[in-house]
Amino acid sequence: MGGGAKARYGWIDLMRGTAVILVIMMHSQFAISIRYEGLWMWISILSEYLAPFRMPVLMFLSGLMLVRSMNKGGRRFFVGKLKNIVHPYIVWTFVALLLYYARFVLLGEPMPEELFPLLIHPYNYLWFLYCLIIYYVVAYFLFRLRGAWPPIIAAACYLLYYAVTSRYAPQLLLIPHEDKLVGFAPALPAKIVAYALFFMLGGWLGENLDRFVSRLAGVHPLIVWALAGLCLLGFMLPFTPLSPVYILISLLSLIPLMRLAMVGWLQRCTGALQWCGRQSIVLYVGHIPVLLVAINVVYRALPEADANLAFLILFCIALSSCCVLAWLSQRLSIVRFLFAWNVDRGATGAQRVAG
Repeated sequence: MGGGAKARYGWIDLMRGTAVILVIMMHSQFAISIRYEGLWMWISILSEYLAPFRMPVLMFLSGLMLVRSMNKGGRRFFVGKLKNIVHPYIVWTFVALLLYYARFVLLGEPMPEELFPLLIHPYNYLWFLYCLIIYYVVAYFLFRLRGAWPPIIAAACYLLYYAVTSRYAPQLLLIPHEDKLVGFAPALPAKIVAYALFFMLGGWLGENLDRFVSRLAGVHPLIVWALAGLCLLGFMLPFTPLSPVYILISLLSLIPLMRLAMVGWLQRCTGALQWCGRQSIVLYVGHIPVLLVAINVVYRALPEADANLAFLILFCIALSSCCVLAWLSQRLSIVRFLFAWNVDRGATGAQRVAG
């Protein structure tokens, strides 16, 4: 983007940066809950409360950049995704494999089954990139249809999948979560189908991003506040992850979230968050390997520490380490290679994802 576009759409970076930091916070909380006892209950509750704001936002914002990528032509589109999505997916799968093997050799900790079959099934948090690979391929052909057909088809597929699996194959909808306080988490096929709706909706609205932003800015503030109140109240109710109610409230919450992110004074005060948004791919793929190493260091150094203090230390280590990686990726080609194949030195994380 040019300077004007960058200023005009700083809200995208703000939302993306906030969402990816919430992801790092969530995984820091999970890591602490495995090693320590006594973590404040409200941290886990808050993490679950924010779940509908994290990945739906990241998927929607990725979709907003879809048409911009497709306009470059089919060859550049697919080569860009190979370099900027498939490449870090492969690299960080093997980084995780090496780290777990080192833990197995040095600490005797077992290798996680979720690593295998390697690359065919995404490791843990890399499901996000896995989904994006699928979505970009499908969207390239689906968006040849005129109008709102892509999000309509995505919604129909989701509703059909949810209806069938909830009745006949619940194991394809929810699986036990590693954190017992959470209970259950969506299965990979459910994530692929459900989050496609957010991506395709973003792609459709992104076909004319200026018009979409103008119409969003024209929504009456009372409607925005009403939707915000409805979403805040709705997420206090017990609901199944990726259920129709969950999806509906997540979709509605996008409106007040985007309007809030567009507020001028808020953008002026959140330069650091916007920078994190522009480096989102680095922060996202780098934070779990950092946590795998840092949690062992923190636990060995502070085995009797208060769980809440350990959480703050671990989160700060993970976030600051990823920010350093992002800073280095803009300056050193060897670091940049971890996140993209042969990308220009000045390219930001968001630009890499846009391809």
